[in-house]
Amino acid sequence: MSKRILALMAMVALVSIALVACPSGAEPTPAAPQRPSPPVVPPANTAVPAAPSSTGGTSGGGTQVTVSLQDPGGSGSYSFDANEFTFSAGETVSFTFNAESEFHTFTVDGLDIDVSVDGGSSETFTFTFDKPGEYKLFCVPHESLGMVGTITVR
Repeated sequence: MSKRILALMAMVALVSIALVACPSGAEPTPAAPQRPSPPVVPPANTAVPAAPSSTGGTSGGGTQVTVSLQDPGGSGSYSFDANEFTFSAGETVSFTFNAESEFHTFTVDGLDIDVSVDGGSSETFTFTFDKPGEYKLFCVPHESLGMVGTITVR
């Protein structure tokens, strides 16, 4: 057979298949109407981390201290920023803890402090330091990765 005849036969076969697949008079199925996706709303407890401040200030009944709880998802290393604190005995301190992207704790066993902060959120904690001494500060899940510090009460 010639190439022309083979090409003609192939074309007839394709047209036949197309006619069987889409019989004449068949209505095409309309596509479902497209609705726009709703806007993405961040969770209510999402906080933008504040700039770290270890010195804080005094405001309305106590010292204000902001601590950034850093992790590889945000900063690249596990750490408290700041990680060294000195307070006077009897001083009341209001801490604000800002966690980057992972769960952290601000734990001081000798002072019975154990504050948990979910990733991407903030917690506020007020404490009166009444026992002089030097206390180890650590993050329970990240202590072995270097997330430690010291609180000194004079």
